Amino acid sequence: MKLIVLATFLYLVPFCVFSQAHSKAELRYKPKTLDEAVLQLEKLHHDTTKKQIIALTEDQFKLYSHLEMGMWIRNNWKLWSGGKLSKYFKSIGVFHPDDMSGIILTSYYRHLKGQDRELEKQVKCYQDFWKVSKDR
Repeated sequence: MKLIVLATFLYLVPFCVFSQAHSKAELRYKPKTLDEAVLQLEKLHHDTTKKQIIALTEDQFKLYSHLEMGMWIRNNWKLWSGGKLSKYFKSIGVFHPDDMSGIILTSYYRHLKGQDRELEKQVKCYQDFWKVSKDR
């Protein structure tokens, strides 16, 4: 039951969060780096939403946010179409938009929890995944 409530909450987060009274400029802003992406998400989320995110485990947050919030990030921040944030990720060795949004979401979660992002480990994890996939 608890997982159903969490899944429902995180499914609705993009609709609630991004329908708040943010200026059009805030919603149109396209981050250029991971730091900017994390700060933009922090700006867009209400404190109540942040508290609810912090109450989740990292795995729960990644599982429930990847589809909806991740899709919003991938589409609106032009990760599929070569936007500046996409170019940033490619420069650090991350090439798939799903991986890019995964790193953004993980980094945002860790930022809210006051944890180290461990960006190098995150990047290596995705690179190792693709290396194994290509080897098969």
